[in-house]
Amino acid sequence: MPSPRPAHRASTLERRDALLAAALEVVAERGVGATTHRLVAARAGVPLSTTSYFFGSIDELLLEALRTFAARSITRLEAATAAMVEHDLAPDAAIDAFVALLLAVPETELVAQFEAYVEASRRPELRADLIAVLDAFQAPVRAALAAAGVARADEAARAFVALVDGFALHRVVRGAGPQGDAQALREALRLLLAAYAAAPTD
Repeated sequence: MPSPRPAHRASTLERRDALLAAALEVVAERGVGATTHRLVAARAGVPLSTTSYFFGSIDELLLEALRTFAARSITRLEAATAAMVEHDLAPDAAIDAFVALLLAVPETELVAQFEAYVEASRRPELRADLIAVLDAFQAPVRAALAAAGVARADEAARAFVALVDGFALHRVVRGAGPQGDAQALREALRLLLAAYAAAPTD
């Protein structure tokens, strides 16, 4: 069988990407439980059959959408942390860079992320995938903290990500906009890292 032509492959990937983006939007608006193949296809502007062509179930579609969002975010985070290490940024400058990056995440993606976390608490079969997402977020933070000499970088990275998620959740609930808690988040991260920097290493 001949290989698909490049233009056809590009069109196929575009439809798949459209479904993944649409899935995040629908989850953010309606929640995981109310998200269906039909709603996602309609939002993406593709025939209903397109969803089953790419994904065997709605769970598969939703998990892949979350993984894609996470992969984009992690790529940006890895690039930022690598730059921080390369340029040996002072702690305050590094925190400012982190906060700017985190506040640039669209609210729709944040809401979809939190919806997936809550759904995993109800459905144990989803937990392994969501834990993998959390671990992937923590990895570049851990690397940056370790390079900066922060004690117990594993624990510090987990606390860092949890703190950031908490602020993001409050931002969504309060409707404060991306800059609403920027200064409070900066100060909280400074205090957190100062505590770990002062902690014994044994």
